[in-house]
Amino acid sequence: MFSSEQPLVSLHNLPPDAYQRLSPCLSLLGMACTHLFSQSHGPVPEHVTALTGLNSSVVADLNAIDSTPVLQQLLLQRPLRLYDFVLVGQLSLRSPLEGPVLAFVQHQMQIDGTQLQTLLSYCLHLSEQLQHALEQHLAGPSGAAALAPLRRRQQQLQAVFTQFEATLHPQLPSVVTLGFDEARLQMLRLALLLAETLPQSETDHPFVQAVARLSSFRPDAVAALLARFGAVQPNERLGLSLPELTLLYQAMQVCGLVFVSDILSILGLENAFPTDAKSPTTSAEPLGTSRQAVGALVAGFTNWVQREFGHQPQVQQARQEVAALTDLL
Repeated sequence: MFSSEQPLVSLHNLPPDAYQRLSPCLSLLGMACTHLFSQSHGPVPEHVTALTGLNSSVVADLNAIDSTPVLQQLLLQRPLRLYDFVLVGQLSLRSPLEGPVLAFVQHQMQIDGTQLQTLLSYCLHLSEQLQHALEQHLAGPSGAAALAPLRRRQQQLQAVFTQFEATLHPQLPSVVTLGFDEARLQMLRLALLLAETLPQSETDHPFVQAVARLSSFRPDAVAALLARFGAVQPNERLGLSLPELTLLYQAMQVCGLVFVSDILSILGLENAFPTDAKSPTTSAEPLGTSRQAVGALVAGFTNWVQREFGHQPQVQQARQEVAALTDLL
């Protein structure tokens, strides 16, 4: 059905059938880029735009290419734009966006799974050929010396997709929408910060090592939820999926255990995460300045999760994992 046996020729003078040969590849890359920029406020599209100038409008223009002469004009006038388009499309297809994009393609083309994988393999192979041809085209007579900036550009884009991969996962439906007052919001941020910090600690303490193995403490998931809570305002409503709620549940439980133990002092983090108030908590002090207040906030949140979602297997597993942690303190 699809073939990639014919290699690409020089981009300075395209053959008449160039667009016809490249159109499946360009179309799939375009769908991937379109899907990426549909998340206009996410960190990946924002960084991609800053690095390349690509955005939803530019991608729409590139998707409108429909003939060899138009493609040739782009190669003569804006070859770097097409290069960026190819790189970002490839990275999107190798990211969590692949699933939604391929599902859309399969639905539109009415093809089976085998045909879909054949199409994907063909397009990725052809896009790699196109990327290589574009690099040679952009480098020109300068050769290897001119390739260095292109390689750096590629590495920068790859780093963006790697760092913010969690934000590209298809959003799961919210199981609850909550708003938090200032004290509870600060407590949840602190719990997530501990969830991020403890697994990175260079220690052989069995409690810390066990925390790093908690099922919900994936670094990308913790970073993504910490970013969301960093941006939310007190009492602003926030939708949470079940994995996000489970992560918060475990993070709050770990936070509670940490604040009633000597773990922070062992790790030398007691100044970063103070556990005792210098004076009794008053209405003017944050609730998080005393062990008692921490315990009350942790118990209030985790008991509510257990009451409302304790029947969920994810929450049950999270509860068992946290219970096992107490034996390590």
